[in-house]
Amino acid sequence: MSRAIAAALLLCLLAPAQEVAPTGITCCDEQKIRQAMAEEALQRVAARRMGSSGMASDYLSDQAFEKIRRRLPAGNREQLMEFLRQALQQPAPDEETREFQERVGLFVLGMTLEIGHTFQDEYDQALASAEKAGILLAELEKSPEIGDEALARALFHADVSEKELRRLRSVERRWREADADLPSFAAFNLLKGNVTGHAPDPDQQTTFGLALRYREPFPFLDEFLENYRHVAAGFRETVRLINALLSASGS
Repeated sequence: MSRAIAAALLLCLLAPAQEVAPTGITCCDEQKIRQAMAEEALQRVAARRMGSSGMASDYLSDQAFEKIRRRLPAGNREQLMEFLRQALQQPAPDEETREFQERVGLFVLGMTLEIGHTFQDEYDQALASAEKAGILLAELEKSPEIGDEALARALFHADVSEKELRRLRSVERRWREADADLPSFAAFNLLKGNVTGHAPDPDQQTTFGLALRYREPFPFLDEFLENYRHVAAGFRETVRLINALLSASGS
């Protein structure tokens, strides 16, 4: 069974332990994050069984391993993963298997919140920058002539400071395009700097690394980046129009 199909089947069976109410993630498919993190949890359990040091360790996956360890079969890693997927899908589990399922479910919930909210927070910041630029443009377009008073009024209504206006005026000149072969995290941070002016957060490297690991079966990272690029493109066009108006008025 492929990883994608297996994790899709696990999703509904994990519902009781995950408390699967939506968590407010709109920048990408939350279900894909859950599916990827179910696979990640089982990979960590398998790594404990195989004595591998290549996978990260955490309390919940360690506890999941302890609950299922006496039942783990001998065999290669893929055989072990198939057993764990079946154990996670078992509809009427015994006590130890039920506790194994619960620990995996809690891991999935926690990691979904961590990854999803990291992406959502960044997406919301980009949306906020784009929305403020849009309000500023609309306010400027109301004035037949944009003098100091009209500009000050537009800035007030858009909640844009003079410092932020100076940044908007320099956006096109400072805009940096990402090379096609640039890693996802670096490409995102270029976009982020273009739109929000914020510096990269090194702590997000792990989050992007996890998303990248499951990019092929569960492409929520690509969805996030595509949505972010769409907001960035809209922001850039709005800023171009703002600057054209201000330049034409001599402001």
